[in-house]
Amino acid sequence: MSVLRAVAVSRLRGGSFAVAVGARSGNRAGLATSSAPEYRPIKSVLVANRGEIATRVFRACTELGIRSVAIYSEQDKMHMHRQKADEAYLVGKGLEPVAAYLNIPEIIRYVCTCV
Repeated sequence: MSVLRAVAVSRLRGGSFAVAVGARSGNRAGLATSSAPEYRPIKSVLVANRGEIATRVFRACTELGIRSVAIYSEQDKMHMHRQKADEAYLVGKGLEPVAAYLNIPEIIRYVCTCV
């Protein structure tokens, strides 16, 4: 039997958001069965981007009361996206900016510490 996790973001009363995580599993006949989704509020958002888009995401997080987390390269340490986030972590020390943002194992390590 295989299990597929379904994730959906919903807007709740009062303007807050929640994440619904549900499991869909298939039986041997290939028929899908589903369980009721579990709603959990979004506590933090990690943005693996820089520039104007990241700044807009951080502003929206602030308005919604969600903690925002940024990653940045050494060359981006004074950029606006790092300063607008609630938390910021340096990735890819000694690497060029593109290589730093593509350093997936280090980004995953920060994701695990933010949860």
